[in-house]
Amino acid sequence: MEIVSIILTSYNKPRTVGLAIESVINQTFRNWELFIMDDNSDQETVHIIKKYLDHPDIHYHNSNIKDSERYKTTRYATLINNAIPLSKGTYLTYLTDDNIYLPNRLEEMTKFFSKFPKLDIVYSEQQVQGVEQNGKISWKGTRKAKNILTNPVGLVDHCSVMHTRRIADLVFQKFGSYWDDDPSVWQFGDAAFWKRLTAFQPFYPIPKILDIAYKTPQSFQTLNTHLPSHLPDGTLVRALLPDVYLIDNQLRRRISSTAFSALKYDSNQIVDIPDPFLFKYKEGLPLNKDAFSNPWLFPNMRLVYSSTNNQLYYIQQNKKHPINDKLMKEYKFDLRQAIKVDDQLLGGIPEGGTFEAVSKTSLLPDGILFFDGKDYYLSMKNKLHPIDKVVIIKLRLPVSEPVNLDEEFKKKFKQGEPFSWSIQKRLD
Repeated sequence: MEIVSIILTSYNKPRTVGLAIESVINQTFRNWELFIMDDNSDQETVHIIKKYLDHPDIHYHNSNIKDSERYKTTRYATLINNAIPLSKGTYLTYLTDDNIYLPNRLEEMTKFFSKFPKLDIVYSEQQVQGVEQNGKISWKGTRKAKNILTNPVGLVDHCSVMHTRRIADLVFQKFGSYWDDDPSVWQFGDAAFWKRLTAFQPFYPIPKILDIAYKTPQSFQTLNTHLPSHLPDGTLVRALLPDVYLIDNQLRRRISSTAFSALKYDSNQIVDIPDPFLFKYKEGLPLNKDAFSNPWLFPNMRLVYSSTNNQLYYIQQNKKHPINDKLMKEYKFDLRQAIKVDDQLLGGIPEGGTFEAVSKTSLLPDGILFFDGKDYYLSMKNKLHPIDKVVIIKLRLPVSEPVNLDEEFKKKFKQGEPFSWSIQKRLD
């Protein structure tokens, strides 16, 4: 009987990884081998995985990757590329640590290949379940499998696919690797692989639900959706660990809980992101109580005022820029966010340019959202960066209160790199 090789990629999902493994053990088709490719998960996750390693057909590999190296490749694609040469199955299929197979999944797919031996790729329907933080299922949906697909990008999850080793070898011969693990496609690694597979053959449907995907707040797809390729300064972020960081001068600065409150940050503005996306930013100096005594540690894009007078300043590019009440209203600043600092700290921050009225200024405050009636722009380093509305929402920017932007004003400033999100743009 032909062997099915299953490659399970795992990273810090202790609540569901055991369910994924058990769904393989419970298959009606018995001739399988499972490669658990763990990406140096936490001890809780590894402890759960090790409960299953007495099974003779389960093989465990830990990447031991350092956090500082995570962003350099598309990690699950790298793990899959490492697993395929270790496997010996006629058929290859995939699983993640937040997905389970229904018991007949392998049997149904291998029967399809037996019936149509010239075909190399099949995909099934998938039930998707939204799972809240407390484990409650909040919604259900189904990815359908009706059509023969020549372009399955965005339509098929890789946990719903099985393909032959024959076509995998053709992919390797043509492209030099199985999955593309270049960091430029880490957000869409499966879609990039689909383009490689369909260079040889389309995807053939099995119109039955054969796997269930759990979409939790920590799922990669949840964290990744609508993230731009780079984050604007001033973004508050958190990955799978509880630490909160500020993106400041394109460095990630860990914020202590005391500093978070003192700097009047809002927990509702924290953006949850995947670990690899966080670790691609070099770590800067932490934000703690020392930020209030050392001017070089104070973060950018904060409103401050002197402890001895009411003069307001906006800290930008490590300089203080005076700002008055009229400009506060024009640029939609919130006076409640102003932070009182002592004169010694304020005196140590160099003077910057003066902001003017929106219609006259040649110097833009950083982090202001503009709207021209059609498109949104985010100001940064005196440029206007186009920004998608879905990205605005993802980054928790105040989309309801943009500053009006007319054509004459827009022409005064250079256009910066867009903050955008698109599957197809990254695959073309």
